[in-house]
Amino acid sequence: MSLISLLMPEGDLRVIRSELAEKLTRCGDGDAALLYLYMTCKGKAFQEQQALRDLNFDKNRYERACFTLTNLTIAQSPTATELTPSAPPRYTAAELRDARSGDHKFQAVCDAAEGILNRTLTDSLLRTLYTVYDHIHLPAEVIIELLSYLKRSKGTVRGRDIEHEACVWSDKGILTTQEAQRYLSALDAEKPLRDAFYQVFGIMGRQPTAAENALIRLCLDKKFTPDAAELALSRMQRQIGSFSASYVRKMLTAWDEKGAHTVSEITALEPEISPNKKSGAIHQPPFGAPTNSQTLPPEDAPLADWEKQWLEEVKRRRARQSEE
Repeated sequence: MSLISLLMPEGDLRVIRSELAEKLTRCGDGDAALLYLYMTCKGKAFQEQQALRDLNFDKNRYERACFTLTNLTIAQSPTATELTPSAPPRYTAAELRDARSGDHKFQAVCDAAEGILNRTLTDSLLRTLYTVYDHIHLPAEVIIELLSYLKRSKGTVRGRDIEHEACVWSDKGILTTQEAQRYLSALDAEKPLRDAFYQVFGIMGRQPTAAENALIRLCLDKKFTPDAAELALSRMQRQIGSFSASYVRKMLTAWDEKGAHTVSEITALEPEISPNKKSGAIHQPPFGAPTNSQTLPPEDAPLADWEKQWLEEVKRRRARQSEE
């Protein structure tokens, strides 16, 4: 179910669905209720990136609220349409030249980028920088901080690296030099712990995939210990025999909701998971790589609620793929 399908058709007044309001009240999810009120105010003008900024939600918090909303069973509006994020403008070469020569702030970004990246800007890279400046709306001084960070951390910086990181910073509300410096200081402080998670996930001599990055970010944000992440990977390997980022995320989220973030807390909660069954860091292909295993948890095995939910999602996804 799409988010927009939860809204009544627009008119002079914005009306909320009483059935959905009752279900939101019963489930007690304040973030979901806040997101629904925000959507009601915005109507079809709703945009995910703007909602993240206005509500001060990070991506994980937003996705949990979306998950609650889209899993509340109600009759869909006959006028419902699918929401799509706004696409970046298709800037012409003339627009890009005019922006570089006529906007002194963007000109400063371009000059700094050439110095930081140690190369002349290509048309593609210029377009990426202007998208970040004009469409994502990061201030010039913040873009310069972002470029310096990417150069230090990656060495070779590509346009998609810049745009991806700009979206992350925008989602986090990093809109001043001071906020950028605080964020980067926090990243430096957590580097030893992040390196420990890299080892657990078998990330050596390569960059983590987007799925691995998201899982490590979840572990860091929710204060999981590296051996707790190792336990999650070990359980995943025993249960399904192959990597599944969504399976691990469901498991970690279920533990987080129950306040379990260390091996001792998790095994007290779920005694059947023995730390003695850990096999050390699991060196497998990246999460995004194809696998020849389509194993699912055995139908007759006792499954946790989150595991049943994950299994249903997998079955729905496979059904959609078979129909295409």
